[in-house]
Amino acid sequence: MIVDPAVLSVTFPGQLRFHYWGKDSMFRHPLAKRFLENCGVVPVDRKNKNNAQLYAATYEVMRLGESVAVFPEGTSHTLPHLGVLKDGTSFAALEYAKQVEDDPRPNADGSLPRQPVVLPVGIVYSEKSKYRSVVIVKYGQPISVDPYLATYREDPKRAAKQLTADLTSSLKSLTVDAPDWESRDAAEMARRLLFPGQGKLMRDYIPVTQNLITSFTELAKTDPEVAVLQQSLRAYKLELDALALKDSHIAKYDEKDITGIATTIGLLRHTLASLLDLPLILPGIVCHLPLYIAGHFAGKFEIYEEVRAQDKIMLGILLLPIVYVAIFIWGWLTLFGGTSFGFLEALATLGILAWYHTVMIDERYEDFKDLMGRWRLFDAFVLGRGMWRRKQRILHLKALRDTNIASVRAMIKQYESKNAAVHVVSVAIRNRAKYLHSLPRLRGEAKTIAKQYAWSLSLDD
Repeated sequence: MIVDPAVLSVTFPGQLRFHYWGKDSMFRHPLAKRFLENCGVVPVDRKNKNNAQLYAATYEVMRLGESVAVFPEGTSHTLPHLGVLKDGTSFAALEYAKQVEDDPRPNADGSLPRQPVVLPVGIVYSEKSKYRSVVIVKYGQPISVDPYLATYREDPKRAAKQLTADLTSSLKSLTVDAPDWESRDAAEMARRLLFPGQGKLMRDYIPVTQNLITSFTELAKTDPEVAVLQQSLRAYKLELDALALKDSHIAKYDEKDITGIATTIGLLRHTLASLLDLPLILPGIVCHLPLYIAGHFAGKFEIYEEVRAQDKIMLGILLLPIVYVAIFIWGWLTLFGGTSFGFLEALATLGILAWYHTVMIDERYEDFKDLMGRWRLFDAFVLGRGMWRRKQRILHLKALRDTNIASVRAMIKQYESKNAAVHVVSVAIRNRAKYLHSLPRLRGEAKTIAKQYAWSLSLDD
């Protein structure tokens, strides 16, 4: 799994170089072994659990004043909660601290060795395998191993367990941790309904989502209506996924019924806007089309989300140089006559094309997804096509959304002063509402969004 290490490497403050622990099976091929060693990857013997070589290589790296990044869950497959952390990280940190204390000789470069610290990092993905989805990285407070060292000298296993427990507690505060997918999905959908216009980029995504999970987990045990609401929210999410729609597609019809006329007008308006943009974005899309096609099919044949994301990245890395070299050669020979000066012109043109395509996608990708959703609504309500009575299912979705909004708002009002987790969510809603209503001259979509927060202004301060 290369996504997590890549994210960690590019977000770490100071851009320090990391060494990673990796399965020793990846080192079997000579070329792979050479590549991984050059990247600073340290092999882990999982089969025989022989950690002597692993710890020796780790300590060598740390003696150089460099850092080792470890994923202590031991797996990259997505769970709704934090997995059980293995003790290897704790043992490595404590043993190295013990060695430094027992043998404080200078490092090879003359510097004095430093006691290690463990820095917890939480990585949260909105949709890991989806193109241009969001990742949130949060760094916690460094954990010094000094307080555990005396215990480690007497009972290494107990000290390692203590450090692992404290690391687990810290990581839970940096991530979204749910007991099951039911509460995780319900909380995610409740967040979308309570915070319209925020999408996946809201600043307090983690605390809001985590407190919604806590709210459902606690309240569903004693309040049957909250238990029903949790099930209803998840049913709404699963049906949206099955119809390849987003909540935003259904939300646009809050003020009126979903009708053929409304669907057609909305589709025509957005299609016309897209057609006006087409001459600007088409060259970049055509040139990068092999990458989009490869990424699409890479996600079709893999059940694990992490592997789908990894396959898409690897295909992109492999195909991008080929595509760009082909475009460069074609442009140089066809557009610029194959001359020496044409070589520089073709090179500059390729750089501008890559930059321009990225800018266009950044600005228009969400609009493109919205347009695809409108086409699906048009297909169901105007053309009347689609299996499993798509039109009736979408109408049911709208009714279910209205019911869920009313119910989740009622839950917030009822429990905001009785439940600490609900109170945190209500404060976030109220702050968002006050901010929107403080803005002068709200127009268009911003004005529509602000109206959807009006109910929250009656919440207790």
